[in-house]
Amino acid sequence: MLKLFSSILLCFCYFMPSTIAFCEEVAVLEATTSKNKVKTGEIFTYTIKISGEFTSPKLKLPEFKNFVIVSRNEQRSYTVKDKGMRFEEKMILNLLCQKPGVFVVEGFSVEDKGKKLTANPVTIEVTGKPLEEKTKPLPYTGKGIDI
Repeated sequence: MLKLFSSILLCFCYFMPSTIAFCEEVAVLEATTSKNKVKTGEIFTYTIKISGEFTSPKLKLPEFKNFVIVSRNEQRSYTVKDKGMRFEEKMILNLLCQKPGVFVVEGFSVEDKGKKLTANPVTIEVTGKPLEEKTKPLPYTGKGIDI
């Protein structure tokens, strides 16, 4: 029984890679957030993941209305194959919102070979009081503060 199982497993492992090579890969676009509900001024992450066989992908980010982009980190990798180029990208944006409400971040899009693919939109609920506008710092007067 064990020999039969190992023979089947060996055949499966031998023929499986060639079967996968004939399958066309589907592009994957995904947009996620670290939290669906945040407080005003709280930083959360918006993550973009793209993978698939592309020739020259053009990424178009959504407008982040009502949000402030605090920081941005990108990772890209390209792998050349016989049929084309496999492209993978992961982008992490740290965002914050200054006013309460329910906001929708539209999905990002990727254009390649005349086709346009769009990712899912993401909804964020922001609670709390609106943050006050930053005031200008007072000029230094040269006087110290007694503690």
